[in-house]
Amino acid sequence: MSKLTSQQERTLQDFLVRRRAVLKGGLAAAAGLALPGLAGRAQAAPADPMHFIGWQYNPQIVAENVGIFSKLYDENVEYELVPGEYHAVAETKLIAGQHVDMMYSEEDRILRWNRAGWSRSLDGLPGLDEIKAKMYPINVKNISLPDGTMGGLPYYTGFNSFVCNQKHLDAAKLEPPATWEEFLEQCRKLKKDKIAEYPYISAWGRQWASLSWSLFSIWYSEGAKVFDEQFNPVFDDAFRKVLELHQTLYKEELIPQDVFTHLGESVPNFASGQHSYMVVHEYDQKVFNTPETSQIAGACRNAIMPGKTRSTFIWTAVYQMGAKPVDEARVWNLMQFFGGKASDGKYHVATRWALEFGLGTPHKEVIESAEVQEAFSKWKDLKVATEQLESATTRDVAKTMWFPEWDWYMMGEVQDYIRGQQSTDELVDKLQAKADEVKQLYPE
Repeated sequence: MSKLTSQQERTLQDFLVRRRAVLKGGLAAAAGLALPGLAGRAQAAPADPMHFIGWQYNPQIVAENVGIFSKLYDENVEYELVPGEYHAVAETKLIAGQHVDMMYSEEDRILRWNRAGWSRSLDGLPGLDEIKAKMYPINVKNISLPDGTMGGLPYYTGFNSFVCNQKHLDAAKLEPPATWEEFLEQCRKLKKDKIAEYPYISAWGRQWASLSWSLFSIWYSEGAKVFDEQFNPVFDDAFRKVLELHQTLYKEELIPQDVFTHLGESVPNFASGQHSYMVVHEYDQKVFNTPETSQIAGACRNAIMPGKTRSTFIWTAVYQMGAKPVDEARVWNLMQFFGGKASDGKYHVATRWALEFGLGTPHKEVIESAEVQEAFSKWKDLKVATEQLESATTRDVAKTMWFPEWDWYMMGEVQDYIRGQQSTDELVDKLQAKADEVKQLYPE
């Protein structure tokens, strides 16, 4: 059974540490990346810095981008890396009254932070309509507040993809499954034939980008609404079927039993070549098809999600503007540099994320450019990816105040359920009761 070489493991671990892993040194490391005054900036820069906080995805590159912005605009920016569970720590900072001019945010915090008075709508700022017109409509929807105003500018957009280890499929003479029933039978065959001890892997940790995202992707692929248009729970047969699939995968040991504790959202596990299928963030296909970080480079194939609808979950992360910016015009320049086009006409940040790490962007001019299309085609099937994107489903319930609390609770209860500690009926009753509880806490 193949494993990553020591060099591949070092390269991949370095990538993952820079991407999302908690940095050693915690707050001390974060403080080391705070940049109150960057060397080389023009002396005309304002004395009062803008304060920008972000999570742990390649913070050294974010710091470099801050430097580029500061030189281009003769500006002064203080960039702070927030360690640990970003949204929880950021909310603690905001509750405590820390001044923030710009902050990273996932879609389930856009409304929450706006209603709390920590961030503001962008409507009315110069050039916003042109920016929106050059983005894909589904992403504009993702980053809008319920009243239709813009809650932020895009950091990146992504969806969960169904990927295959083509080496295993060739050995078993299989094609990617079209249904989850077929998927389950294939996993059983792959295990029985000793092609893969654990044919399936996914991110099942209790983290904001892990089990919840994987679950919602499969729920949507099977046609489960989860929540209706009024954000009432719809825990129907499709919802239950997906839960029972997860429990079966664990019970039959078709997935590693320590999957709840894997680091790096189980990306290193699939890169080892030991697994056949994975539901994973689309951009991780670049990791899987890169020789320096994977044992299956060139053999990771993206396929359409199995299921009745074959949809998946799509999200758009954003930069939000603080409710009380130190200077609106200055912060809007910072927002546009990071979340759009700079004053020199270049998409500095979005283009770099796309070319170096495979991150998608809502900006049509970037994603449809020849250089990005050529780069993406080296590690994924663009036709399949486009088809999956066009059928993807937005998680509209995330635009409620209460969803983050329900979501966090749900992941813990589902982990217990997968381990066999409660029945489907018991789990569904708990999730319904929790939805009723948090909706009472945050009346819309």
